[in-house]
Amino acid sequence: MSMVIQLLYETQSTNLLPLTLIALASALLYRLLVPPKVNDGGVRHIPALKTLYWTFKSSPSRLDLCNKVDIPALQETGIVRSWLWGRWMYKINNADYARQLYLKTSVYQKIELHNLIPYVFRAVAAGGNLMTENGDRFKAHRSIVGASFRRTWPVSTFRIHLGKLESMIRRRGQALDVLDACRRATLDILGQIIMGTDFGALDNVDGELLEICWDVVEAGIEPLYLVFPILDKYPVGKRARSFANLKKFHTFIEQTIAAKRAELAAREKLGDSERNRADLLTLMIEAHEQTKIHGAFDEDGKQLPTMTSEELRNNTIIFFVAGHDATAYSLSHLIAELARHPDKQQQARELVINVIGDTPDAFPTDEQLAELADLDMFIKESMRKNSTVSDVRRQLTEPVSLGPYTLPKGAWVMVDLWALQNNPKYYPNPDEYIPERFRMPSSKDDGADPVANANVPFTWTPFSEGSRK
Repeated sequence: MSMVIQLLYETQSTNLLPLTLIALASALLYRLLVPPKVNDGGVRHIPALKTLYWTFKSSPSRLDLCNKVDIPALQETGIVRSWLWGRWMYKINNADYARQLYLKTSVYQKIELHNLIPYVFRAVAAGGNLMTENGDRFKAHRSIVGASFRRTWPVSTFRIHLGKLESMIRRRGQALDVLDACRRATLDILGQIIMGTDFGALDNVDGELLEICWDVVEAGIEPLYLVFPILDKYPVGKRARSFANLKKFHTFIEQTIAAKRAELAAREKLGDSERNRADLLTLMIEAHEQTKIHGAFDEDGKQLPTMTSEELRNNTIIFFVAGHDATAYSLSHLIAELARHPDKQQQARELVINVIGDTPDAFPTDEQLAELADLDMFIKESMRKNSTVSDVRRQLTEPVSLGPYTLPKGAWVMVDLWALQNNPKYYPNPDEYIPERFRMPSSKDDGADPVANANVPFTWTPFSEGSRK
């Protein structure tokens, strides 16, 4: 970098500004993407991945990188290091190491990106929330959200939306974009459950609000900005429009919260039947109002900070955006797996028909749904192969030993979920779709099936962000 600056001082060209910008950008990219030749905080004897080399060599997908680079390296040691954002990240796919990360929450703390890089789209979108906070602030969020989740939604909640989905499939004929259909269904269902809002996605009503929602969801997972978050500091073009749409989405959520808060104030208190029909946001507002009056306390009786109105908005957004993507992609992956394996599809179909019948209007009751527990194995195996979350990241508050390796305080540690859930040590023939891995043992076999329930704890966490205290 010093040589670059010296060159700039010596250059008398009128094109100095473009040269300066190019040189500084090149130096920054080099610093972010190329690991140092000296130790610089990395633990030398832990193997280093050359992910940048593989990316430019063949431009593979993230799953290709996992299969070609991550898994072979991790098979030998269970831990490797990778250069990310100008620092070493330690990846693990060992169940014992993952157990430590998930359970020792005071040592493995959430990396609070909303404080570290507050200008990135995802931080601006949802800031501090249940998924991003640690310690007392996390407990404060949990006290509100936990109270709202102490109920189940009846299956009838989904019936009208699934009926609309069937109608949309018939309208479109043979050619169907499965992911688009799953995203539309998920958007309408989550809108109803979380906010009591019908976005009309299944009705093909592509109005301004729906377009804003699509943009906010997609902007949060744009690969370029995940790799180079600094670009969000000075958004231009399409990215600037996404930030403008995010502001409109914030306004919509805030107006929805204000309207529901006014409705609750008019009622004073929800009755049991009203609470059973209420959306998640209404229940969170009710719990929020109670904590403002009586306070919130942890399991030891310690008073917790009160959640702000902005944090209430943030939690609404994170449930909506994260829940939408995770559900839509999980559904589309499941449909793809069943399409590729017609024998498994027929097996799942027979399970359903045996419980709810085969009439055109067949739809399960809550009691029948409980009898369909064996369907879980088809869903779980698809989620194992196609995890919607690629990793779980934490930062060490003290030095930690993982097997023969000692990682320094402040190090970033990551459970590579794709590598862990495709580790042949825990899942033989990981590329194959074998739902029986997750089959619940019956009283007839007492779990004797060598495939069923062979999973090691902490190796299947496709949605996990880990527990935090």
